[in-house]
Amino acid sequence: MDKPNLGEPDAHVMMRHAKSILRFLLIMALIATSVLLLFLPSAAYLAAFAVPVLFIGFVYVSYLERQSQAKVLRSRNQSTISQKEVEMDVQYAGISTAIALTLFLGLGAFILAATLVEDWSMVGVVAALFFLLSIFLLFPFIPLFIREAKRDEHDKIQHEAEL
Repeated sequence: MDKPNLGEPDAHVMMRHAKSILRFLLIMALIATSVLLLFLPSAAYLAAFAVPVLFIGFVYVSYLERQSQAKVLRSRNQSTISQKEVEMDVQYAGISTAIALTLFLGLGAFILAATLVEDWSMVGVVAALFFLLSIFLLFPFIPLFIREAKRDEHDKIQHEAEL
């Protein structure tokens, strides 16, 4: 009897994509820091500020990606997806949504600050203010976004299980 091919867990795929995106952003931040150090030293801290945050996010997502691999989650002769894997997929959909939302809000705050402020030494302070303001304004909606992503993932898994 052939062993069923369950594929990679959805959580592993989500974290692998998040890891690739964070790796790309980390490389871009390092390149931007180097270029800004050469041509506009007063603004080099803007790109350098993102490096430790992106690195911590990359390490965390790498840990989650390792924990969600099929060889970690599944036993040798497993024929269906376990409840633990379903819970992990749903939880990681929420984590992935939270990471994406944070990145989009941070990038939006930086772009808005860069367009409104002429003095590059003040862009970081204004971007941080805009980021905190956007978190404050969206605070009631952020849990709803995460809950909706979890519910969508749960519905998707249930639909796949019925087929």
